[in-house]
Amino acid sequence: MRVEANVSLNKGTKVEVKNLNSFKAVERAIDYEIKRQKEILENKDLPAGRQEKVIHETRGWSEVKQKTFSQRTKETSEDYRYFPEPDLPPLKILKKDVEEIKAEIPELPAARRERFKKEYKILEPAIETLITYRYLGDFFEEAVSELKAWLESGRIKTDFDKLVKLSSNYIITELPKYVSLTGEIKITPENFAELVYLTFIGEISSSGAQAVLKEMFRTGADPSQIIEKKEIKQVSGEKELEKIIGKVIKNNPQAVKDYKKGKQNALQFLIGQAMKESKGQANPQVVEKILKKKLK
Repeated sequence: MRVEANVSLNKGTKVEVKNLNSFKAVERAIDYEIKRQKEILENKDLPAGRQEKVIHETRGWSEVKQKTFSQRTKETSEDYRYFPEPDLPPLKILKKDVEEIKAEIPELPAARRERFKKEYKILEPAIETLITYRYLGDFFEEAVSELKAWLESGRIKTDFDKLVKLSSNYIITELPKYVSLTGEIKITPENFAELVYLTFIGEISSSGAQAVLKEMFRTGADPSQIIEKKEIKQVSGEKELEKIIGKVIKNNPQAVKDYKKGKQNALQFLIGQAMKESKGQANPQVVEKILKKKLK
């Protein structure tokens, strides 16, 4: 591979750096040449006759010295074998035209990446997925916007940053399972935001959330309707769970003895029995808390 880079900081004066053989060499040669030309153009304090000028020339690149060096000068456009086209009028681009074009260009990946880092404080892998698949990034922002509006209105009260992180996790791990190849998402950001919030506050378990999300894509119903219909609301009330746990302790005396002897596996067994007794609706963290309290 051979690349020739043209660098011009001064209107009408072009420097050509020839025979660059790698992307790194191109990058370093251009950086060096920009710095070299800038120093010449800005050095106006020297006495007349000692001021250096940027001239039309061909330069080479020294990989050893990491600098360009002059090979030959070219004084006219003919030396470069290009000529003005008489049938093309001069083109003048106004500043307002540039601004209009900029306004029409969507946010570029690099700018979006930096904004996501500052605005949402989510992990790098999540950001890369949301940048790579723009439709997921757009959906994420719409869902987060819903959550933010609810928070500002007082509809919800919670740790917003953790809610945003949970939203990004569900979008990059669960949503792609149900999204068509066209990138069409058949649920609304508002319904998705509601599902994330209900999961975050413990209304449903993470496995329950996955089942609800699948049903949302299938029927288009909102998460609250699906949770009520399927009776998968997570039980976190201690009074209700104490009844279930009392039954589990009574029916599993050996596991109780094993736990009191220091066997932690016995506790996990008892938690599993409580989950089974509640048909998967018990909040496992609350179950563990009550079990430890009762088995002291």
